[in-house]
Amino acid sequence: METYQASFPFVSLSILLPALFGIGVLLAPERFSRALAVAGSFLTFLLSLVVLSLFDYSRSGAVQFYEEYPVLEELGVRLSLGLDGLSLIMYLLTTLVSLVAILWSVRDNQISFRLKEYFAVFLLSESFLVGVFTSFDLIVFYVFYELVLIPMLFAIGIWGYKLKLYSAYKFFIYIFVSSLFLLLGIVTTAVQHYILFGSFSFSYFDLIRNTYPLGLEVFVFLLFFIAFAVKTPLVPFHTWLPDAHGEAPTAGSVVLAAILLKMGTYALLRFNVGLFPEATKTLMPLLVAIGIITIIYASWMTIVQNNVKRFVAYSSVSHMGFVVTAMFLLNMEGFRASVIEMFAHGMTSAGLFMMAGFIYNRLHTFNMESLRGSVKFMPAFAVITALISFAAMGLPGGSSFWGKFLTVLSAREHSYTLALIVLVGAFFSAAYVLYMLKTLFLDVREESILIHFQDIRGYMLLSFIMLIVPILLVGFLPHLFFNMFDGSVVFILREILGLE
Repeated sequence: METYQASFPFVSLSILLPALFGIGVLLAPERFSRALAVAGSFLTFLLSLVVLSLFDYSRSGAVQFYEEYPVLEELGVRLSLGLDGLSLIMYLLTTLVSLVAILWSVRDNQISFRLKEYFAVFLLSESFLVGVFTSFDLIVFYVFYELVLIPMLFAIGIWGYKLKLYSAYKFFIYIFVSSLFLLLGIVTTAVQHYILFGSFSFSYFDLIRNTYPLGLEVFVFLLFFIAFAVKTPLVPFHTWLPDAHGEAPTAGSVVLAAILLKMGTYALLRFNVGLFPEATKTLMPLLVAIGIITIIYASWMTIVQNNVKRFVAYSSVSHMGFVVTAMFLLNMEGFRASVIEMFAHGMTSAGLFMMAGFIYNRLHTFNMESLRGSVKFMPAFAVITALISFAAMGLPGGSSFWGKFLTVLSAREHSYTLALIVLVGAFFSAAYVLYMLKTLFLDVREESILIHFQDIRGYMLLSFIMLIVPILLVGFLPHLFFNMFDGSVVFILREILGLE
């Protein structure tokens, strides 16, 4: 894998900038906390747009803006940072959604205490997430991967709802314990590198050259897979997610669904598929089956929820099933579907959780029965809700259409039966979204309760617009995004096929 040295430390600055503003928020008077948080996330987003403009798309399979700093030379640990096409799209998702979450929080009625700590938590979370998606040393990746837990633990545990402490602890324990399997897997790959080449290394560029006996490769693959399946999450490792989403503040749910879940799917593609191609091919039928079971089970669980946040949480599990199914079909269209759906779901899930948060600020409940007809007197909000919901459903012109369409196309390369099963999963996705829209738009509710509702405006409206623009771009101009990451998925596919 080629690397191109950075002439300017864009990536390390993207990690440092939100962290420094987070420290500034803690040190400054509380009245400046909102402005500093918005400034920090906005500057980081601008920096990501600069990187986007300078990225060489003809070399999207190479790691650009590469930086390397020694950390522990005796064990070959280095701070290796850079961006290939796959990292770039996740990096953009992180900076955009982090800015949206902070803008939303500026006018969120629930966030009325400990503002300094609240905004510092989200800025630090952004910093660690950028580190996750730009690290090419597995120990450094693991450190950032674990650090993300801390700010999210506090976000849920302090600013969440009734069962916030239970949900925060459950989230932390599930992810932390599963990450121990990842640590064991990382150490095993480094030891295997030592056996083969006489030196320890945790560099992705070195470990990709490792070879293993098939039994050992399957074992290490499963160590990585357990950690990432819990983070994604896949059935049956998903039970922490509805609790965490149901009790997190709106911005916490936005970051959790739009970015944190993608840490699992990104890592599955980058490390499981990239480092263990023979184990991936061996386990492919099982992994596709897990993805399909996740789609169908989570879809059924979605439609029976009476809490709108848990409704959206289970729908996120179902969408992650599409990502994993497409990924482990192990062809170009499947990889494309997987990556584009990661980005698309990041936008739509953030929008749906913001929708739930906005209605909660008006009705002070997440109960689906209480939401009946709740958008009737808010025309701008009604249009936004419809746009995001249709995009999440997979309607042509929406961002999730290409993920679902390409997954069906990818499955067809294996068999018509598999393609039909995926189509059934897509039907379930449409069914639960239509059920939600029926509840919000068509069900009858006493008008006197709703007529005083104020339509969306200001920072909250801006937050939605910042999501709708990329949703429409993915829907109508998908080639812009494919050009961004095609080189990276081609590189991984060539590893799977054993091509030079």
